[in-house]
Amino acid sequence: MMEGILILLGTWSALTTVFSSTSASSIMSSSPSTPLSPPPVAQTTPGVANTTGRLQQLGTRGQWLLRHIASMTLSCGVKEMSNMKRKLLRHSEVTCNDGTPAGYYIRKSHGSQRWIVFLEGGWYCFDHVSCSERSRVMGDYMSSRNWPKFRSGSGIMSWDPLENPYYFHSNVVYIPYCSSDSWSGTRPRSSAMEFSFMGSRILDEVFTELLKKGLKQAKTVLVAGTSAGGTGVLINIDRIADIIHASDASIDVRGLVDAGWFLDNEPFRAKHCRDAFTCSPMAGIQKGAQVWVPRLPEACRAIYPNEIWRCFFGHRVFSSIKSSIYVIQNLYDAAQIKVNNVFDERPRSDLSSEQWRYLLSLGEEVKQSLQNVTAVFAPACVAHEVLTQPEWHAIRIQGISLAESIHCWESGAITSSCLQSNLESLLPKTDPPLSDAPPHSQGKRKKRKKGKKNKKKKEKKNKEAKKRYSRSVMKRCQRKLLDECPWPHCNCSCAKSRWETMTEVNSYFLKTLAAVMGIDPSKMANSRLCGS
Repeated sequence: MMEGILILLGTWSALTTVFSSTSASSIMSSSPSTPLSPPPVAQTTPGVANTTGRLQQLGTRGQWLLRHIASMTLSCGVKEMSNMKRKLLRHSEVTCNDGTPAGYYIRKSHGSQRWIVFLEGGWYCFDHVSCSERSRVMGDYMSSRNWPKFRSGSGIMSWDPLENPYYFHSNVVYIPYCSSDSWSGTRPRSSAMEFSFMGSRILDEVFTELLKKGLKQAKTVLVAGTSAGGTGVLINIDRIADIIHASDASIDVRGLVDAGWFLDNEPFRAKHCRDAFTCSPMAGIQKGAQVWVPRLPEACRAIYPNEIWRCFFGHRVFSSIKSSIYVIQNLYDAAQIKVNNVFDERPRSDLSSEQWRYLLSLGEEVKQSLQNVTAVFAPACVAHEVLTQPEWHAIRIQGISLAESIHCWESGAITSSCLQSNLESLLPKTDPPLSDAPPHSQGKRKKRKKGKKNKKKKEKKNKEAKKRYSRSVMKRCQRKLLDECPWPHCNCSCAKSRWETMTEVNSYFLKTLAAVMGIDPSKMANSRLCGS
């Protein structure tokens, strides 16, 4: 059923621009027997001929269904393929690093009671030298001066139901990262430090304002973030939940952490610590914690009173978090590998046994650190950040996609989306276009002839089918998925790695892996090594 809906939705998305000059009311008022005709368009318009052909291929019944999909997207809150609009906190003392106003982008989806509030990531800085260099090469991460008026959403923030099947109709808020402090700081600018670090206070201001803009009517709020934004979710989620629950305690507030679960481990080789890219995670965060005046969970600070910087690391702070958290973490996170200095400045097509041993050990360390996390998706991929990628929903572990697993965790089971449930209610009572059942009238005649005995058999059969479906749903509804394949990028659903060393699957790769893992090389000859 859902596959048919998504196919039609893909056609509907392609036809959106064609219908843009036709009023919605004229489309909706057409009867099932009246084929849709695209509005007059100049023949030079790209893609229109192809779109018209797709319309004709659908036939009368398919076109009728498209009209109803258009109606349902309105009731689900999807009025247009709109971008997110910028809102600046103009009357606030809370600012970006350079003193310009902080802010956020918002796309409302009227009719939806689910909100996704997304924290951007992007490393950090911790002193005059590192922050000055960051301002030179990553200026938009320290200032709102050049932020565009509108932004589009991708991945879990996308409007496209094919790219974002479960959350396309959500209200979406995107909070740009301009505090360079992993969303932890409370320090204003002063004579001693020309930059402010106010990430934690920015979140307070934004969520307080969002409550006035409809967040108070939400049923579910997913606070998501990638990289430094993911770390920001970990250290702020309980306080954010308190702000929201002060308005309505019944709102379900959850945290979605993507690529923010770093390890405070020893690097492969030491380097001079001059910025976020060259410092080991431990060294860089220790420097930052001395400058940012971070606000961290009190329960975690009590565990590490003399090393509060430990609370920036997921496996350290997780036990202190009360809110429901879902962690997405590649076992071979590209940022963790970079700051651990595993690769040379100019990587070769082969790695030493020591490098491979460190990589394999890193994957096991990450996996072990996630053992106590109840909702987690950890593929054996060499990548960094997943949620904002168009293919985020395609990554799988044990046959379960990331999108399915998150939806299962967030909603309790894999249930119908707003669009699917509305579609079923709008399907005609006779001759359903996506069903193999007989027409309604024919079904009634057969039912009367079979009598009460057959009716009881049918009821029993339906009951058993429902049980089987329920078992199937619960089998697919898995919230703890840790990859078991034993080397980097061995999961065949991983996106293609952009690192030369990981795309070259050659004999050296096999031999080195075999040597490190203590396996006879001949036994690895038929292994699937993916990502190339």
